[in-house]
Amino acid sequence: MAQTDRDGFHFDYDVCLSFAGEQRAYVREVADLLANRGIRVFYDEREKVQLWGKDLYAYLDDIYQNLARHCVLFASAEYAKKVWTNHERRSAQARAIREQRDYLLPARFDNTPIPGVPDTVGYVDLQEIAPAELADLIEQKLGPREKEMFFPPVPDLLYERLGIEDDTEAQHVALQQAHHWFSVLRRMTEIEREVVTQAFIHGCSAELPDNVHIYVDLLRRVTGFQVVKLKRVLGGLNSLGFTCTVREEHEDASDQSKQLGQAPLFQIEWIDLSGHLDYPEMLVATETILGAMDGYCEAHGLDAVRRLDFSQLATATTSDDNHT
Repeated sequence: MAQTDRDGFHFDYDVCLSFAGEQRAYVREVADLLANRGIRVFYDEREKVQLWGKDLYAYLDDIYQNLARHCVLFASAEYAKKVWTNHERRSAQARAIREQRDYLLPARFDNTPIPGVPDTVGYVDLQEIAPAELADLIEQKLGPREKEMFFPPVPDLLYERLGIEDDTEAQHVALQQAHHWFSVLRRMTEIEREVVTQAFIHGCSAELPDNVHIYVDLLRRVTGFQVVKLKRVLGGLNSLGFTCTVREEHEDASDQSKQLGQAPLFQIEWIDLSGHLDYPEMLVATETILGAMDGYCEAHGLDAVRRLDFSQLATATTSDDNHT
């Protein structure tokens, strides 16, 4: 999904990597490190499906000239000789010349001259820098950015919330369950996601892992939607595995007298329609939402969930709240 950076430009990738195959091992490690931090990186091995059947000459020209915020050029003797790397370089240089800003970021394995890259351009010497350090430098260069539709590869903080940080088998199953939940959230409309998120945040979790329940009037107040709209939204989520019922606050009490102030509740349940995971899906769903907001004020946490940014579920991608 294209995103807008702080300068108002729309890009599909935060960074694209241009390199020769002889240096693939180093570049692959950099690409993996960047992806694990939620950075949208164009690296060919991660794009096999997208590249399949494409006119690569035209497609790669578009990638390296238009679709990334920065391009890291991994210069080497092998890079200077290859047809495809020179095609990528020319596309990236066209962008750099057009915009007159530091789009092209050279990183050198050796001192081989690269056409169009003057010696006066600042570069990183890869003979002295490990992949992790280069990934750090790229992340710093990118600066602050908002992620969209991001779920961390290793959500260790989610495992802590679930109490399974030392149970590898449970982590494997919970991760699959969380991915299924993430796909359900992606299929929702913005209004559906808002209603469900607010219900999970402000509802009562005492009956987990069976359900979350919330006063109908409270959900009306926090969403700003009329009750009839809330019923329509929640009732329309059946195809995604939801069941929503309305119940009285003390409907099981033996005293049938009505106490002033008693109010109906929405009782919300979710089951994973894939049906092949034996794990408490409502618990995973709730902790995923709450964990995505951990460390944020409510406004910023809600904004992260709206963007489906689950960076706060992993130590590698978590960040402090920023109110500047």
